[in-house]
Amino acid sequence: MLSLISFTTTASSRTIDCMATKIFNPMSIADGNYRVSKRANFSKIGSFKAKTVSSVIDFAFNMTFGSKGEHRHSRSGGTISRGNLEIFINTFQGKLSEFAMANVLYKHKDFKEPDLSTHGLGVWEDADFQLGENAIAVKSTKSYGNLILLESKDWDLQGKYLASVSEPRIYSHIVLVRIKPDTEEVLRKFRANMNPDVALAELRTLIMGLEWEYDIPGYITNADLISIIKGNLLIPKGALLNNAVKMDAENYYVQAGDLRPIVELSSELMT
Repeated sequence: MLSLISFTTTASSRTIDCMATKIFNPMSIADGNYRVSKRANFSKIGSFKAKTVSSVIDFAFNMTFGSKGEHRHSRSGGTISRGNLEIFINTFQGKLSEFAMANVLYKHKDFKEPDLSTHGLGVWEDADFQLGENAIAVKSTKSYGNLILLESKDWDLQGKYLASVSEPRIYSHIVLVRIKPDTEEVLRKFRANMNPDVALAELRTLIMGLEWEYDIPGYITNADLISIIKGNLLIPKGALLNNAVKMDAENYYVQAGDLRPIVELSSELMT
């Protein structure tokens, strides 16, 4: 099988910090508005091969307009129902982010390429990568995003993920990947057409005409997550984020500027 992984990368200058204790800072809060205070500027690590982008378009289309799979239409604790276009955008961005992370993990002996098969609800609520005893989850956002957001109803006080396929599970690492350009902005023209007959050819032409890039500002460990939960780093449902986005569900959060550098994860997993 032809590999979909791109190896076009630039070297990282971040230093390895051997799992030192991390401090996770709260966002600034004023009148119910939460503002990011620890940012990390987008710094391109690599770009995706055209065949990777094309395969991810097919996957996202099949999971939405193609009706060959299914993702949740609302967030845990949320009330807003997502339409097919929004789910396509989220699915496309999320799967591209898995391929970005694959570029970091491909040398590990237990590495498997991201799954492009389609399934119903539940199957997707598991680890994105399983490397020996390490279960790794990938969280995606836009290039200017600066938060890992974790819906609080999905996690217990021990940092176990409650929405897993069969039983609650612990992720050893949660990684933030950012995608550029902004998929939602690119597909804005489709917002007026929310019916199921959105043409795959139209989506492919629009998306394939762009260069898709990524960066990986960092990650947290399960111990970090427990610290975040105990520290009550929460943004409540209904709060404003950066005076622009009204939160649909309560979320634990980690700011991108507080994340562990990705080179630290690479070193840990390869030793």
